[in-house]
Amino acid sequence: MSCFTRRLSSIRERHLALAGGKAVNLGEMMKAGLPVPEGFAILTSAYEIFIEENGLQEAIERLLADASLMDAQKLRLEAEIIRRSIIEGVTPEPIRREIDAAYAKLGEDFVAVRSSATAEDLPGTSFAGQYSSYLNISGRTKLQAHIRRCWASLWNYRALSYRLRQKAGEEDPAHGVVVQRMINAEKSGILFTANPVNGRRDRMLLNASWGLGEAIVGGEVTPDEWLLAHDSGGILRENIADKKLMTVRRENGVGERSVPEGKRGTPTLNEEEIRRLYELGTNVQRHFGSPQDIEWAHSDCKFYLVQTRPITSLYPLPQGAKQWDDLRVYVNFSLVSQGIHEPLTPMGQSIFLKTFVAPARLFDRRIADERDLWWQESVGGRVFIDMTELLRDERRWEDVIVNDVFSDQEPVTAEALLGFLARNREEITSRKSRMIPWILRKIIPLLRIALPMGINWLYGKMFPLRARAKAMTEWEQVLGQLRKKRDAADTIEDKLQLIERHVGEYTLSGFATLSLIAPCVNNVERAQEIAGRYLEDTSRLQRVKKSVPHNITTEMGVELMETAKKLDERDAEPHPDQKEVAEFLGKYGHKSNQDMDVGVPRWQEEPEYVCGLIRSHIKNQTYEKGLRSFYRGAEEAEAAIERTGEELRRAGASPRVVSKIRRLLRTYRETFGLREHSKFILTQAYQIYREMLQEVGEELAGQGRLDRPEDVFFVRFSDIRSGEPLQDTVQMNLRRHERYAALSAPRIMASTGECIYAAAQESDDALTGVAVSPGVYEGAARVLDSPEQGTKLREGEILITRATNPAWTPLFVSVGAIVMETGGPISHGSVVAREYGIPAVIVPQATDKIQTGDRIRVDGESGAVRRLGG
Repeated sequence: MSCFTRRLSSIRERHLALAGGKAVNLGEMMKAGLPVPEGFAILTSAYEIFIEENGLQEAIERLLADASLMDAQKLRLEAEIIRRSIIEGVTPEPIRREIDAAYAKLGEDFVAVRSSATAEDLPGTSFAGQYSSYLNISGRTKLQAHIRRCWASLWNYRALSYRLRQKAGEEDPAHGVVVQRMINAEKSGILFTANPVNGRRDRMLLNASWGLGEAIVGGEVTPDEWLLAHDSGGILRENIADKKLMTVRRENGVGERSVPEGKRGTPTLNEEEIRRLYELGTNVQRHFGSPQDIEWAHSDCKFYLVQTRPITSLYPLPQGAKQWDDLRVYVNFSLVSQGIHEPLTPMGQSIFLKTFVAPARLFDRRIADERDLWWQESVGGRVFIDMTELLRDERRWEDVIVNDVFSDQEPVTAEALLGFLARNREEITSRKSRMIPWILRKIIPLLRIALPMGINWLYGKMFPLRARAKAMTEWEQVLGQLRKKRDAADTIEDKLQLIERHVGEYTLSGFATLSLIAPCVNNVERAQEIAGRYLEDTSRLQRVKKSVPHNITTEMGVELMETAKKLDERDAEPHPDQKEVAEFLGKYGHKSNQDMDVGVPRWQEEPEYVCGLIRSHIKNQTYEKGLRSFYRGAEEAEAAIERTGEELRRAGASPRVVSKIRRLLRTYRETFGLREHSKFILTQAYQIYREMLQEVGEELAGQGRLDRPEDVFFVRFSDIRSGEPLQDTVQMNLRRHERYAALSAPRIMASTGECIYAAAQESDDALTGVAVSPGVYEGAARVLDSPEQGTKLREGEILITRATNPAWTPLFVSVGAIVMETGGPISHGSVVAREYGIPAVIVPQATDKIQTGDRIRVDGESGAVRRLGG
């Protein structure tokens, strides 16, 4: 009986821990009757015994324990010591004999030797190119040496770094090795059964070139390429490349040589061969149940499949798309409405999706929970909205749907959506909307929503200052009622039902309350329009937007700086027990760096972020500048109102016109700040939800259904109500959450899988974006992923980040300008930037295109970000 090797044809999915991912996938293809070269796998037990017999386990455990704490140079050095020790190690005799015997059954012919790690070629982590493979190896001694090289590749710096990024760095991985009969390919290539470039599942992408496949995989040659229709195999696009190099067999190993002149521009595949590869790819995907990245080789008129792996870079498909037979378009609501790039925890998703249940129930009493709302769905941990039915009428695109919904909040998404609609006009508009007639039949429910909002809007128009006070009172009443109900909720079910009811009810009441201040939101622009009849330049009025009072978010930043000032004056170290810090956390501790996810700890639970910001203010003395800037902004706003009035009078405007403009501007300053208060109240409600769910978690842990109370945030309401043990569900959701966190979420997604990220238009030295806060600034860039990294920020640097929620506000005082990937003129970061007088621009994928230390110029008026020399 073999202990250390196994025939590939006998390996199945259940043998993953025994043989590794590559071997399992090859064995599964053999099971499906697909043409795979014969061979065997060296099992992970052989690697484990080799490590033990060569005395390397202690060094590996030490490296794994310390890897996350090491700098790159130290990590590289320690990994290289282990790698060299494996290459130079001695293979135990029982393992060597068994490998030799398995090799003899292949006739001791030329073979390919490939790594097969237990975390390789899996749905979440492909590890493509991280581990070593060797082709055209012959002879027992060389085979044994190259098996050790495959084992050693587990510890190369590149693979270890990849594991750390994929949150697998602290695990002790095992390593299998695949040995297959060598295919001396005349041509080879890769077939993707979905388009990996844009995610479309209705396409296949086929590459091919002369010789062995290493030149394609290694990027040494530009291959021929065909885009195929997934349902028919029809060729949609063909590109025949000038193939200059090819990989060929040498005496022992492989090398490169020039492609003969007559073959360089000749297609590597004919239509019959393309058809055969299409059929093979279809069968592979059908067997594995997901899109595959397949390497193939062709020799002696036959195709061979030498490996396959899932295409791990694809963003998940909306499951709701399966119920439709037409093209659907989804908008990333998490990103567009809240600037959320990260995936929500499962409980965070569950609550976010319940937001619209109560409003929807006004239209249809049969709606029980969020699962009945077909037009919203959690995809990859983000909430997407199916917009298709609202976009059936082309006349509604630009003027109504796109501009009204997205232009202020996310203009980049508006542009991306218009582009998608233009490319797919016929498919989108060929059917009549199912939703519009349905809405028209629901006039009474519509009036029940619209009437309170309309009444509040009129009240806000007529009595703006009273409306501000009324809004504050209503919001506080909502919180007071929630706290009372929370105290009365005793059982798990009581608490779940209270959260479900309240999140939907607040959506209704919150919109109605916001309508009290809605009439004043565009007052500055209205004032500019009237003043423009008398004055050539009205741009000064934009200063009225600076340092707006009653804005809870900017007040938070000011109070943080005041706290830093007080502690600095008495030389005190920031600590949660300090009176000033405790008072700040008492008012703002319900917030977190991801406010809209109940699964994320709040500042009062993890106060070090706040203490770190205060410490940074004191160390860099930025609080003085920030406070001066804020109060100066308020003075400039008042001065702009007075000076504009004087200029209008000199220009011949009547006292009535001057009075109207002054009233518009003053009511703007008195009311606009409350726009942030609705979310401030909502985040306090979310903190109450979180506290209730923590109580639920403690009870479930006491019942043995959870290992830890905090695991409650990695299950959903339906899981809790199932009555079943939840440990397996938690672990599955944790792994899925980590996988989703590694994916970049698109702004727009189609039911075909096409993902649209709205890449910026570039020139050689500039990125073009959307201007959201005026001014021009030059300086060094600082790329940050989260506000917790704010201690790295230096005075006057340009902040480059994906999005800025209120948690970023305390950092704004230190920056010279801001570049964000998402947002619009009325998104949080833009509003605060204007109040602080900081230039700001929205540039898609800015964090990929700009690096820390780059010197750039941010133009908050044109929207351009230009790279500077030096």
